[in-house]
Amino acid sequence: MREKLMSLAQATDLIKDGMLLGIGGNGMHRNPVLFSLALTQKPLEELKICGAAPGIGADILLSTFQADTAYFGFFGLENEAGLAPGMRKAMEGPEPKAKAMEGS
Repeated sequence: MREKLMSLAQATDLIKDGMLLGIGGNGMHRNPVLFSLALTQKPLEELKICGAAPGIGADILLSTFQADTAYFGFFGLENEAGLAPGMRKAMEGPEPKAKAMEGS
């Protein structure tokens, strides 16, 4: 049987420009934060984020403008932290760098 475990570096090397990433977790809980932070060290562009309630892991990729599209039902950081600041940074203003596909 093939080994399924790999290092964080090996996992991030699998990610290419334009890929759709299913980011797990819910808001601030059970999110792949270290994975997302490792991706910020790579020159990735036009990533797509998908999740029922993507949180801080996806927010990191939007705040660095590596992700340009998010498919979600709800995007926030739980009651304590409110709306996701990286999402707002990427999607608001006169020239947004990302788009939301809410309820997809």
